[in-house]
Amino acid sequence: MSPLIDDELPEAEERRYRVHLCFGPNCTERGSRVLMPVLEQAVQEAGLGDSVEILATTCRNRCDEGPSMNVYPGPTFYNRIDAEAIRAIVAEHLQGGHICSAHLYRPRIEKRQRW
Repeated sequence: MSPLIDDELPEAEERRYRVHLCFGPNCTERGSRVLMPVLEQAVQEAGLGDSVEILATTCRNRCDEGPSMNVYPGPTFYNRIDAEAIRAIVAEHLQGGHICSAHLYRPRIEKRQRW
């Protein structure tokens, strides 16, 4: 499944999101567990408690880029998040309907050797 990169998301009335916050060993070491209450509070303060389901998950397989979070539908992948990033993602993506490009996961492209 590839990440959602299109900036067109459903209208606010139709939106229901599921947010996966990684609690794998690398993301936990980088602070994901302390981000859970920040995420829960930001969702509640935005008035989205009934339309956003938040789940702690196992590894998202982006360990070098953690803490990581996925937003569904999509999925949209966010990485290297902190409290500020969570508040921006809640405001822009979950509440505003636009992908928060500042924190969007962009895989590294490695140069391949030509033979």
